Amino acid sequence: MPDILPPPNPALAALLARASTPARLLRDPGPDDAAIDLAVAAALRAPDHGGLRPWRFVVVRGGARAALGDVLAASLARQAPAVAPERLALERAKPLRAPVVIVAGAALRPDHPVPVWEQEAAAAAGIMNLVNALDAQGHGAVWLSSAALRDGAVKAALGFAAQDALLGWIYAGTPPRERPRPARPGPETFWREWAPGERMR
Repeated sequence: MPDILPPPNPALAALLARASTPARLLRDPGPDDAAIDLAVAAALRAPDHGGLRPWRFVVVRGGARAALGDVLAASLARQAPAVAPERLALERAKPLRAPVVIVAGAALRPDHPVPVWEQEAAAAAGIMNLVNALDAQGHGAVWLSSAALRDGAVKAALGFAAQDALLGWIYAGTPPRERPRPARPGPETFWREWAPGERMR
């Protein structure tokens, strides 16, 4: 972001420097319990309309990553029975790309006056706080998605209730010394001041 001068505030500097690290580049060691505690503590600081505390995180490490791969491969086989064995093998290997996979979800209350979309938004805000906190501790992380997040059997295998939502797979580990830093657009095209009576352009 060359148009933005480095701010003196270290928290802002960290936010402006953050970049996702591709899962294939993440290496051991992954974040330990203390680092995960700090990251989840940051997640709990996200806005939470209604005080419902929807944030839920499941940490997958070691041999459990292979078991998660089996769950993902089974999900793909259910969705696409004619899938090629090579594609199933790729799906099974996904969790092995990084030392730690954090399953990010939301415990939802469909019967609550706070709409479900706001509950999911609060959970998503917490996930971004978690990713930022991992990055601030020197870990690399990337928030990924897949069709398996919408598979009820995957939710059940990971201990989530039927009404809950899976919102992403957070891959975490040690980033390379020179991690990829994508070019960022300037902020000026993403905000404007509203004038009464203005029509959308």
